[in-house]
Amino acid sequence: MKEITVSRMCRHAGLLFVASVTVCLLALVPGQAARGAEGLAGLLVYAFAAGFGLEFVGAAWTGVWHQRQTRSQPQS
Repeated sequence: MKEITVSRMCRHAGLLFVASVTVCLLALVPGQAARGAEGLAGLLVYAFAAGFGLEFVGAAWTGVWHQRQTRSQPQS
């Protein structure tokens, strides 16, 4: 059975938090786009922040997946 450590739980909780904030930011983008020219500043800010969130989640998920793959390989 796999051992779940506090550091792994914190890492996954942080990834989950950033992913949920990114989803919320992505949900705000169409609303700002519908406002037209007056929503342009909000659109840029939300889209820019969501882009960083997506990049972070992608990199963090790749790191978690890579660690999982290296642990599951048998050591010779």
